[in-house]
Amino acid sequence: MRGYRIELGEIEARCNEIEGVARSLVVTREDQPGDVRLVAYLAPSPGATIDLAALDRHLRSRLPQYMVPQHVVTLDAFPQLPNGKVDRKALPKPTATHKDDSERLAPRNEREALVLRTMEQVLNLPGLGIRDDFFSLGGHSLLAARLTTLLSRELGLTVPLRLLFEAPTAERLAAAIEALDGSNAPRSAPIAHMADRRSAPLTPMQERIRFLEELHPGRPTYNAPSAHRLGGTLDVAKFKAALREIIRRQPVLRSFIDVDPATGAQIMRVAAQEVELDLPMIDLSELPVDQREAELFDRMQEVADRPINIHRAPLFHAALYRMGEDDHAFVFVPHHLIWDGWSFDVLQSELAVIYGALLRGEPHGLPELAVTHGDYAAWYTNWLAQPEFDIHLRYWKNRFANSPVPKAPRTDMPRRAGMSGQGGTYWITVDKVLSERLREIGRSQDVTLNMLTMSVYILMMSSIIDTASIVIATPVRGREVPEAESVMGFFNNVLPLSFQVDPSLRFGEFMRYVKQELIAVMSHQQVPFERLVSEPEFVERAQGVGLYQALFSFQDARERPQDIGDLKHRQMHLLQRGATDDLGIWLMDKPRGIEGAIAYNADIYQRETGVAFKERYLELLQRVAQQPDATLAALSTAEGSDSALYLQRLAAGEAPEPTLAQSAGSRPVQSQQPQALLLPEQAKLAQIWARALSTDVNDIRTNDNFFDLGGDSLLAMRVVQQAEEVMGFRVEPRRYVFETLGQLAFATADAPINAAPTDSEGKRGSLLGRVFRWGRKG
Repeated sequence: MRGYRIELGEIEARCNEIEGVARSLVVTREDQPGDVRLVAYLAPSPGATIDLAALDRHLRSRLPQYMVPQHVVTLDAFPQLPNGKVDRKALPKPTATHKDDSERLAPRNEREALVLRTMEQVLNLPGLGIRDDFFSLGGHSLLAARLTTLLSRELGLTVPLRLLFEAPTAERLAAAIEALDGSNAPRSAPIAHMADRRSAPLTPMQERIRFLEELHPGRPTYNAPSAHRLGGTLDVAKFKAALREIIRRQPVLRSFIDVDPATGAQIMRVAAQEVELDLPMIDLSELPVDQREAELFDRMQEVADRPINIHRAPLFHAALYRMGEDDHAFVFVPHHLIWDGWSFDVLQSELAVIYGALLRGEPHGLPELAVTHGDYAAWYTNWLAQPEFDIHLRYWKNRFANSPVPKAPRTDMPRRAGMSGQGGTYWITVDKVLSERLREIGRSQDVTLNMLTMSVYILMMSSIIDTASIVIATPVRGREVPEAESVMGFFNNVLPLSFQVDPSLRFGEFMRYVKQELIAVMSHQQVPFERLVSEPEFVERAQGVGLYQALFSFQDARERPQDIGDLKHRQMHLLQRGATDDLGIWLMDKPRGIEGAIAYNADIYQRETGVAFKERYLELLQRVAQQPDATLAALSTAEGSDSALYLQRLAAGEAPEPTLAQSAGSRPVQSQQPQALLLPEQAKLAQIWARALSTDVNDIRTNDNFFDLGGDSLLAMRVVQQAEEVMGFRVEPRRYVFETLGQLAFATADAPINAAPTDSEGKRGSLLGRVFRWGRKG
């Protein structure tokens, strides 16, 4: 079960050791698809009672964590078949286990009843009381988000995620919601569904990626590949039919970037109900056995690295590979414009249901989408213009106004001309035993595995950079309404989180601090990162160090279907070539343990550094498992760690390297003549640059380049738009990489890009090296 061999007989033997147990039977149940649980059924001795608390302590002391039953059911006698054997089909479904039925406190009002009913639905666990703790009963971050979104829909107000962490029982949560309902908390308008929607505005997140595609045409940086091994007899026709049905159901898979003829704005256009599905079947079964696997990975990587034309639907590549009669592989590569991490969960779930139904000749039964990503994009665009958005934006400004400016890590190699934009990846695997040990440590401190692994990453990065202040960015799902749970699309946002690392704290204290910081920002997660970094306060703060120093991503994937129809499914790993951040880690919590990767910018970090990052992180996880009560100083000591000693070279200097704008006052005097006045057109453009860069317009010269002055891709988006409004014509964005203020001020839309090398190009660096400055968040 979940990748572990479960010895049911051993569990039964341990149960029988408890006083009062006459007979036990342990089974695995899957009452909800994909949710397999261990259940122990106990029959007491005549006249005896079973102490369930003593049983729980005994089992936990004698069995590994993964073999402790999630539920215990006591029965006067086991149901039997006519032949005297236990009738397993007649065994009752488990309910919440209580030491004493009198401890179960029933709801006392309608609000408590609603909260408790929703909690039981999310946990798939009937029979709860209003004082049962959501997280103690198996709740985690993903289920917590699901619970709060369901309650938000039922109650007509936004129930923030932090409220559940602060009040994890139905009794306390209902009281907290009561107080929230009586306050002046803002209420967002519901997302309106337009059944015949054929276009939608781009969200700020999509607009950023579209702009980067314009800066870097023909690159696979934002391809999001996934590869799957399929064991068993594959019905190719039905597999293709299942994919076509998913494309029909999910409009985002038929979408592409277009121009609105009425406004000239870039939009996401939805094609007709059907688009051509290019799903070639490549037969590798004729190759020698010892060559097939290498050829398969080469072929799949080629698909993953193939650029996607964002102006033509569909925005994905896909292919099937035949390795043998009952052995196939499937690669699916969507563009990030229409995709995020949760979309993979939706794809795998729908593929399992629809393909399985086609095999059985039955309707799949999935309901039509209540909303689409286009509906969400239209709603989100409107929300950004509401007073509620201004309240959330002010929160982020106040939060960072009180945070010290961190240091940036050194790099192995300088950013320079000719950078390729390539990334490096090293896979991470944490086995089930260690994963469960870490989960148990987190549970003992009332934190999730997500929070624990993030705490370790923060500790690692702060010790490497040698700074007590650090900003770590983390993606959030962005699906704030339950209707969006089953919708594919790019909903993700990125939150920059500021942390202070006190070496004297014990790790448990530090985890609880990280938890509080995470909970605090979750109520404000809809403010787009792209908007934050364009605010003057953040522009000034990020000069030279970036708005964040590293990225951390965690996803709970334990609920993904294990099989697709009657096909046995196994995830395969492909490289994502492009570097979107200098440093990052992404982790997935899976039934067999934690999987993930360390990713780094290969233009500025060597392979040895990537390996050292991986080894150091795994080393710290082991230390936490062995010494959960140690101080941060003890855990992060470099003593006995080759990787830590190697990474000391990245410790930050005393001050970040100034940008050209910051050091304008100290430029060498090249002439006794005063600086030439800007011409009117140049002055107009210089004013736009100065406002975006939060610098003095008098420090901008005709031969300055926007990126030399500290600009980045996100600021360039705003500058290009404002310049078009002021100057009366639009300049191709790539010009901002190569040309100066003087050239751009008199450019025309159809003039060729002047990409010829100049004397200052070595100083300016390549396009990639200069447009990514916000922690390399492309």
